[in-house]
Amino acid sequence: MFQTIPIWEIDDYIEDQNQTMLIDLRNRQSYRQSHLKGAVNLPYEERNRWINTLPQDKVLLFYCSRGGQSMMVCRYLEQYGYHVINVANGIVYYKGKYMVQ
Repeated sequence: MFQTIPIWEIDDYIEDQNQTMLIDLRNRQSYRQSHLKGAVNLPYEERNRWINTLPQDKVLLFYCSRGGQSMMVCRYLEQYGYHVINVANGIVYYKGKYMVQ
């Protein structure tokens, strides 16, 4: 089973992105309005286009608005050997210092 962390623990991963890749699953407009520092925008709706292009040598952290889409992507990718972490609760609950607006 993949690991799930609460959104308030994400700062540690943002500070060390050498081993991780932070992925924002929200649509492009939401990403442009605000996102976490260092996050790559790969919209959930476009997952069939990017799902097979992800690096397998990094820990992939997925977040979305409320946590549902990131959980589904993690569940899928774990089956294919990716090391994934689901960021629960979603960005709507983030109160840290790494919000880019």
